[in-house]
Amino acid sequence: MENWIVGIIGIIGLLALALGFLFIVGREVFDMVGIIGHSIAPMGRRDRVLLEQHSAFYRRLSSDRQREFRRRVKEFVYEKHWVGKDIKLTREMKVRISATAVQLTFGLEPLLLLHFGSIIIYPDVYRDRHSGDLYKGATYVRRGTIALSWKHFIEGGADLTDAVHLGLHEMAHALWLENRIPNEEDDFLDPAALADWNRLAMTEIQMVRAGESRLFRRYAGTNEAEFFACAVEYFFECTAAFKEKMPAEYDAMCGLLKQDPTKNPG
Repeated sequence: MENWIVGIIGIIGLLALALGFLFIVGREVFDMVGIIGHSIAPMGRRDRVLLEQHSAFYRRLSSDRQREFRRRVKEFVYEKHWVGKDIKLTREMKVRISATAVQLTFGLEPLLLLHFGSIIIYPDVYRDRHSGDLYKGATYVRRGTIALSWKHFIEGGADLTDAVHLGLHEMAHALWLENRIPNEEDDFLDPAALADWNRLAMTEIQMVRAGESRLFRRYAGTNEAEFFACAVEYFFECTAAFKEKMPAEYDAMCGLLKQDPTKNPG
């Protein structure tokens, strides 16, 4: 009987070692989220390196907040259907695009932008199959899709001071729309902060259209959605100028996103 028990214990031990090996291989070699489950598996080493290399926002976080950031990025990568159009889809694409979404939403409760289940990546500008127009990126409500030119995404991340960042811009569109779409994540923006933002935005949009904006480029005057998306770019990339020249709007954005880039986000 004792030999039988010892044998069972030995088999269990071997199974545990095998599962551990598969877990490590899946996470580190293939950059998977882990055999045991994506929700509990730590982020793989190569993914962590990508964040260190390409996310200034992540690098400024405390170690505890970095751990939370990694968890959210991992969840975002896992939850989306990723498609490469005329381009080889890479892990770097998934991690960097996901990190942009998490940066935008990091002050809020965890958000996956559930309505937008697919992210399509093109090598450069692409022609929309319905309108025939050329785009660098777009957020499609009916299709539940976010489309991005990888070339322009990379260019946006290369200069963090020009307030032109395709990833932040399109994720801002998705955030703005997600708040209104009935699902598990709707109505997450604080109503009072949103009302304050909308009031200020309407005035500034008119100023932009008249060529009298205190900061924003003319495209921000297209409509409320584009104004918000452009404001997000200025919020993260021209933070000091935004706060100095448009203090009320800056404070309203802080209230909406529940974060302030002028302070250590960690």
